[in-house]
Amino acid sequence: MTPRGRQHGAALIEVMVAVVIFVAVSAGLASSTINAKRTADGSRHAAEATTLAFDKIEQLRTQTSGAGELTAGSHSDTANPLNTNSTGGGIFTRTWTVSSSLPTLTPALMSGALARIDMRVSWPNPNGGNGSVTLVSYFRQ
Repeated sequence: MTPRGRQHGAALIEVMVAVVIFVAVSAGLASSTINAKRTADGSRHAAEATTLAFDKIEQLRTQTSGAGELTAGSHSDTANPLNTNSTGGGIFTRTWTVSSSLPTLTPALMSGALARIDMRVSWPNPNGGNGSVTLVSYFRQ
């Protein structure tokens, strides 16, 4: 058995070691939480951008083949930058390119030439750079 006088500082050292371990674990958890939030935000933005792209493709499908938004070339949404409900003032930019020089399918499958739409929705990432989603669709001219 050790004399009582030698154990006076042992409790203080144990508390200090426990505090150091607690701080190290807390710092690790804080870093993990920040990374998880960034990943969740990126996933949410990608899902919202995909919805915006699908919405515009469906809108274009309802237009007649001579509509201005379906002419060959690059187009941009007039409401850019968009919110998730396709109104202005958000973070998303929606652009599309129409290519009409695609081969015609045999008449048994479809009459008329096909056109291709490359729909792109992009947004700024908080940590720099841009995120984007690109969808491709075809329609009969």
